[in-house]
Amino acid sequence: MRKVIFTAILTLIFQLNLIAAEVGTKHEYGLSFLGSYEYEEPKIMNLRSGSQATENELDNLGFLYNYKNAFINDFNFLNELEFDASYQFLTQTYWSNATGTMEDIDVEILNLKALYGIQLSNKLMLKSGLGYRYLYHYWENRRSSTGHVGYDREQFYTYIPIIAELKMPIPELKLDGKLKLEFDQILKGNNNSYAGYLGGANKDNQFTNSDGYMWKASYEGKRGAFIYEPYYEFMHVDDSTVANGSHEPVNTTKEIGLRVKKEFNNKRSKSSEFDKILDNDDFYFGVQLLESKVETGTYAATGTAKINEKDYGYSIVSGMKVLDKTNGKLDVELAYNQFGKSNTTCNNTDSFKTDGRFRNGAFSGGTTLTCSATLNIEIESYSTSLGLKPSFDVLNGINLNANLGFNRWNQIESEGASGSSPTQNTYDGIDTYYGLGLDFNKDNLTLGLEYLEHDMYYDAKMMSASLKYNF
Repeated sequence: MRKVIFTAILTLIFQLNLIAAEVGTKHEYGLSFLGSYEYEEPKIMNLRSGSQATENELDNLGFLYNYKNAFINDFNFLNELEFDASYQFLTQTYWSNATGTMEDIDVEILNLKALYGIQLSNKLMLKSGLGYRYLYHYWENRRSSTGHVGYDREQFYTYIPIIAELKMPIPELKLDGKLKLEFDQILKGNNNSYAGYLGGANKDNQFTNSDGYMWKASYEGKRGAFIYEPYYEFMHVDDSTVANGSHEPVNTTKEIGLRVKKEFNNKRSKSSEFDKILDNDDFYFGVQLLESKVETGTYAATGTAKINEKDYGYSIVSGMKVLDKTNGKLDVELAYNQFGKSNTTCNNTDSFKTDGRFRNGAFSGGTTLTCSATLNIEIESYSTSLGLKPSFDVLNGINLNANLGFNRWNQIESEGASGSSPTQNTYDGIDTYYGLGLDFNKDNLTLGLEYLEHDMYYDAKMMSASLKYNF
């Protein structure tokens, strides 16, 4: 059936001729190809597609449609209405710490967005509106490797998207493309688990988990007749409400892929005869490799117990120059950070001490905890940071910089023994971050080395190496 749908979509994209649309409008149709996909309830279970799946790695496709209508309003600002839709078929593999494994699981995901945008400068358009995400897992009458019977699961999320679209030409690659950065704040989330068909004590459950967000980044460039858009998406959702003694645990979703699109009925004419709110058009975008140290809140391990607070992570960074003087510069910088994981492990009769933060303050500082079985306590950390970055030229092409701002953070503390479902505590908040660094500039590229500290429930320190492109 999927091959029939795939063939039909290809025919639609590459052969369809449409009636001409109005001036100022544009239609795009296309396919999305999945690189990797992981839904994870830390230390409890995961669902994987694409390169991370154990089978049917290529049995995934998506259908895309996008409509835009740009116009100059009565106040002489350039505005744009947009409707964006995607529909994905995924085949996933399943792993659970308690209920075994399963393969060849069908999943469908629908995303819809209605947006309104305003052109702030020659390069930057800012958009917002309303988004909707729907997901359905087909698990009914499926059995795992340990004999556990599955059930269908349904998710609905309504969110507010905030999108920055930046014209980002890369002359070195002969690309005249567009960078898209998106933050989505979830307004309402509903989850339905349809286990009632199993009878007995099993019931259909309805959960609400409306505390979450999404981060998305992509670059859209045209080659020949087609538009290519590699993308990355991250989603974090907190614990749900409780129904019949069950709940949906805190979870994350990470997705990487490629969208291939083609324009139809594009009769939009270019115009610079509109007012801009911002005159500045100096932006940059890049990635950072992090060597992070996230506190575990434990110390004085005995026996075979180990405390490991170091790991590697990454950041997606973007910024805008707001001041550029001979003696100094000032940037506003936005980053999405994944700090990696820190953990404490122990075996039977091992012990460690807590400084009072473990299990959300369940023990006073200095308490010695003794393990009665093999145990792994893992802390996973994420944050979104926004701050100021003043810099000063110390040598030709070398700048000394400082960082100061706020970071909105989330941390997941999972505690469990092998073969059993772990217990979890989640923490979130808004705190400061600060640090120092050096930038080395060469043409459009900037290589950066920085030391940063992020205040969180379990504080993080990191050394980073970044590569940024100035456009």
